Amino acid sequence: MSFRMVKASFSLFLFACCACGTFPLQGAAWKIAAIDATGTGRYSSLRFDKDGNAHVSYIVEDLGHLLKYAFWDHVQDKWFPMAIDRGASFCSLTLDSRQRPHISYADYGTDTGSRLKYAHWDGAEWRKETIPLDSDIIAYYTSIALDQNDRPSISFYEYRGVKGSDFHIRLRVVSWNGKYWEVRTVDGTAGSGKFNSMAADSHGRLLLAYANVDALTAGARFATWDGTTWNTEVVDDMHSNDQQVVGYCMALALDKEDAPHLSYWNINVPLIKYAVRKGGKWVTQIVDSPGAPKNLDRNSIAIDDVGNPYLSYYDSGRGQLRVAHREGGRWQIEIVDSGFAGFTSSLQIDHGLVWVTYADEMNSALKVAYRELGPLEPPVPPNRATSMRDAHSSAGKPE
Repeated sequence: MSFRMVKASFSLFLFACCACGTFPLQGAAWKIAAIDATGTGRYSSLRFDKDGNAHVSYIVEDLGHLLKYAFWDHVQDKWFPMAIDRGASFCSLTLDSRQRPHISYADYGTDTGSRLKYAHWDGAEWRKETIPLDSDIIAYYTSIALDQNDRPSISFYEYRGVKGSDFHIRLRVVSWNGKYWEVRTVDGTAGSGKFNSMAADSHGRLLLAYANVDALTAGARFATWDGTTWNTEVVDDMHSNDQQVVGYCMALALDKEDAPHLSYWNINVPLIKYAVRKGGKWVTQIVDSPGAPKNLDRNSIAIDDVGNPYLSYYDSGRGQLRVAHREGGRWQIEIVDSGFAGFTSSLQIDHGLVWVTYADEMNSALKVAYRELGPLEPPVPPNRATSMRDAHSSAGKPE
């Protein structure tokens, strides 16, 4: 590595530290507990119901790639884990209007015939199904959201389309319309969708953040379903980052005004980045400069009641779980856990507490950490003059 490259990397690190206002500190206020100690719980997806109970799905790969679900009863202060399916990977969980869990997941691996699957709790038992798609291989991350009638939509990465076709490596969404599953291509650009994160806004409209990971078109992207068409836009790309690759490990959360907030990586420097859309324009910021990523995973993001973002992510170079949040116009960074603990975290805010679930590789467990939220202060708007860029829009047509 040249002196010029070292100097540039160090300057970016200092810039990131100045942006957050502090060097990372150990999170002494965090309380940590094991949810499930039967094996390393990866790809966790956490949600809280209206009663303050927690629901989390996760994959225990050292038990036959077992899909598991755990319920935390806030009265008993106790976790109740259970197995759902085997040979699973990359799960996502949401809750319906009756506070019942719905989970999307993919078969483990990228072999021919790897399918997209869906499970939900009907009040008495788990109902599981393989979604009928013509895709040859479905792999990597999935994300699930429900409309106002509790009908599921699932975003997925089509690793390879119909056998014999040229369709491959694209982002698609399949939705239950009450009678059958409808599938549409969101972004057919090669490399789109490996990291995807979907949510439904207060009107039931689907919003989808995702990465394009192709070497020539890599970037952070965003799509909105208008009831007829998926409309896509570029949030951040290599052109805006001196040809550095951005958009990996994408996560999405909506605030009370339905504004989308994103968390993702620049993997070249590396950097954790944040983007928010206000008034039809995207504002991007550097949050942190962790160690070089050895294993890329999904970040997580949640928004407090006054609009401040909280991000969780894994610094695999240092083996640390980190949480960042905006406070007084600056990013504050905390080290929640270390010792190779923190892979594939999921972060939520509930009843005045910040919660994050994550994998503990060294102790073969799924863990949860939580702390008090602290005083709620309205967010300070970022510097619009230096960090704002217009979104480049395009429209995709449903198939």
